[in-house]
Amino acid sequence: MNMVMDSRSLAASQPGAVSLREDQLRLGLWMFLATVTMLFAAFVSAYIVRRSGTDWRQVQLPAMLWVNTLILAVSSVALEAASRSGFRLRWRQAELAMGAALAGGLGFLAGQFVAWREMMAAGIYLPTSPHASFFFVITGAHALHVVAALAVLTWGAVATRSGATDVPAWAARMELCRTFWHYLGAVWLVLFALVSLY
Repeated sequence: MNMVMDSRSLAASQPGAVSLREDQLRLGLWMFLATVTMLFAAFVSAYIVRRSGTDWRQVQLPAMLWVNTLILAVSSVALEAASRSGFRLRWRQAELAMGAALAGGLGFLAGQFVAWREMMAAGIYLPTSPHASFFFVITGAHALHVVAALAVLTWGAVATRSGATDVPAWAARMELCRTFWHYLGAVWLVLFALVSLY
């Protein structure tokens, strides 16, 4: 039994095993993003179809949403800075940039909460109109995915603190973080343009 456990531990420590684990994580992320894409595509399709109804009434959206968009963009830039710093082995700069990316993500969520509160203060709630309903559902679903992405960014930030000891593992984590975060940023741009301009 000990020999079996030892051989498994030895196999798990080999570069091939690490590479396999990274491939599995990458595949899992892309499968998850495919599911998320279908979800938001369904929202967009339903929004476009429902908008043609005679009871459609556009509601005034808070200006805070523009600020949120800027915050999310800055967070993405910070994540890229963290990645570049890490590849140049500037780990302190990478840690600071990862902290800024996380702070930006939290700021975005806080800003969404403020936007929802502003709408409710103006008497606009989920059942107020079809447009209001779509706004709350779509932005709420996106916010939930941002929470999941922040968990992944935290995982990346932890790796950045010890990146100097295992650069390949850190690079693999950063690739997943960047893919997930930038994907959600792109989704937000599409959703924001949809509910505010169309």
